[in-house]
Amino acid sequence: MRKICVKETSALNGEIRVQGSKNTVLPVMAATLLASGVSVITNCPDIEDVHVMCELLRHLHVKTKMSGNVLTVDTRQAENAPLPYSLTGKLRSSILLLGAMLARWQRAELGMPGGCAIGLRPIDLHLEGFLRMHVDVSLRQDMLVCRSFYLQGCEYHLRFPSVGATENMLLAAAGAKGRTVLRGAAVEPEIVELCRYLVSMGALIEGIGTDVLVIKGTGELTPSDYSNVYDRIVAGTYLLTAAGLPGKLKLTGIGEMSYMENTIQTASRLGISVKKQQDGILAISSGQARAGCFESGIHPAFPTDLLPVLIPVLLTADGASRVRETIFENRLGIVQELNRMGAGIRVSGQTAGIPGGIKLTGCRVRATDLRQGAGLVTAGLLAEGSTLISDIGYIERGYEDIVRDLQAAGAVIMYEETDES
Repeated sequence: MRKICVKETSALNGEIRVQGSKNTVLPVMAATLLASGVSVITNCPDIEDVHVMCELLRHLHVKTKMSGNVLTVDTRQAENAPLPYSLTGKLRSSILLLGAMLARWQRAELGMPGGCAIGLRPIDLHLEGFLRMHVDVSLRQDMLVCRSFYLQGCEYHLRFPSVGATENMLLAAAGAKGRTVLRGAAVEPEIVELCRYLVSMGALIEGIGTDVLVIKGTGELTPSDYSNVYDRIVAGTYLLTAAGLPGKLKLTGIGEMSYMENTIQTASRLGISVKKQQDGILAISSGQARAGCFESGIHPAFPTDLLPVLIPVLLTADGASRVRETIFENRLGIVQELNRMGAGIRVSGQTAGIPGGIKLTGCRVRATDLRQGAGLVTAGLLAEGSTLISDIGYIERGYEDIVRDLQAAGAVIMYEETDES
């Protein structure tokens, strides 16, 4: 079994090129189903979630080919087929194929989606929207069965600005008859990028970047290529990690800076000097984070995905800090492993009290979800001695090669092959 071994690192100095966005490319891959033809996606991250989505598309007789960071998707022979739980259970974003399949075939059968165990992530908002589009929904054992004889545009106000539900409604509405009005829609960068891609396919969308989206169904969409944006969460992982270690870290490959403005603001609060450059940012850090109170939230607030990275960094601060999670009930799961390393963090509900001036002690820890695993890597860099992280498959779901990236910045980190499970 492969694990990641992290040793105490004195500084981060170097350059990391940020990979393409996981959370953007997955809905774009689903959107390719809306048209018959060949689409080419560049800057596609070579990660496990992309490979699983490719497997799901191949189950629908879609041809996919990954060459480096270029993904080619050929939907000319696509056919509707049930997507079994053995595949959908590996990937939360498998639910996005529901909207695309309904738009193309007016029928979809798929197992319930899986993903990280960070709390309940119900799909009721997705299904409520589809019911308004004249979709019949039923559950047969572990399979969700949806069909429509006439996929009709609708008006739908989301009770919560769910990114996934907004994406699914966009995909279905692009192939529906008439006009769809989504109110209370999510405004994350991933939504903006999906809208732009759908427009490039011929969809008519108004209000891009706002919480009210108007989609006018078109008769036929055409294939379109897509240049994927950088992964703002991966970039944020490395930027926040730099707050706990002295040095100069350059992150390149960053285009639309506004997509991670919330994270840059948090990094500045931590004491990092962030200088924007032509192809990215330069982070200059003293190595001791500033204490403070932080809260995750929906965009443009600080992203929940980066909370597990922020927590170990705050342990290096010169005083006590507090963080509050507002989206997922199990996002603070990293605290249990950090306390095994000597963190002394106390959790009350969705709030964690973090003591400052703590030197962690390396030990054996286990990744339990994607972002918690990345946070443990950060903790290992800050801890005395060695930290051995198991179950790194979670990390590989979203990071092309976190070891390679951090080694480029001088981190003492490597893969380790063991016989242990």
